[in-house]
Amino acid sequence: MVTKKEYVRNWWDLSRGANVVWGISTIALGAVMIGVDYGENLFTLGLHAFCIGAFVAGWFAINDLLDIEVDRINHPQRPLPANNISELSAKKYGHRMMILSGVGLFAIILNDGGMAWVDSVTIWFIALLLMIAYEMDGKPFNPCLKKRMFWGNLTIATTMSITILFGAAAINHVLDPLLWLVAAAACVLTTAREMAMDTRDQIGDFDRNTYAKVKGDEKARKTIWILSLAACLFLILPFALEYLPWKMIVFVLPSIVFAISAKPYLSQGKDGKAGNMLRYSMVMGLAGLAACGIIINW
Repeated sequence: MVTKKEYVRNWWDLSRGANVVWGISTIALGAVMIGVDYGENLFTLGLHAFCIGAFVAGWFAINDLLDIEVDRINHPQRPLPANNISELSAKKYGHRMMILSGVGLFAIILNDGGMAWVDSVTIWFIALLLMIAYEMDGKPFNPCLKKRMFWGNLTIATTMSITILFGAAAINHVLDPLLWLVAAAACVLTTAREMAMDTRDQIGDFDRNTYAKVKGDEKARKTIWILSLAACLFLILPFALEYLPWKMIVFVLPSIVFAISAKPYLSQGKDGKAGNMLRYSMVMGLAGLAACGIIINW
């Protein structure tokens, strides 16, 4: 008999709840950093958060369905390979979440009396096309980027970081250079983490050519380290270019420290732990930048 707690946990894991929270949090990040009036934008931000949350949950459910054989080896504890959720239920859930995301996007259009919704719609469809290109594995259209080395990692990273620009679109600041730098940092850092996870999961990745499988573990780890340093540079650039005061760099130092801390684990071949350091770096970077915005604007 499955307890209520186990039931909720299974659906949380299928949805990648932490990534859903990440996506929703990035919607608010732009508003916090730019300092817009929450009273005037709260409903619009809520619609964008709902839209992206449903999108992320739906994609990961669909991804787990398509990758169930791989997960039986790499992640047997996940709900589908562990038979905690049926494939049919996961399929219905994934499709319904994507439909709800589309409904949320339609609500964004109706809520906007002008043409500001164009940015939101454009970003949403870019994310959808990236999802299709990442997952699609059938002729004649057969990109299936998740099986193509570096491209799969970059696709996931771009989709996760584009949520920052989706949030920027909610407040009509999609071209703000500060938010683009933040999105770039998130993209590079997520790419590094995805590569670390692929290096760890080579045994189960029997149906794809990951960067580590093609180039070798050592070259993959060197690339991960280079990307980690590049992410640190992107985190510093907002201060170097005077978009944020230098004295506030202290708030992103924990993120930089975590990114650098991946190096010893990479040297020891502990790719999973290196990936965890990079995940912590992402969380601390988001929190640090939000703190900068709160202090400056409030």
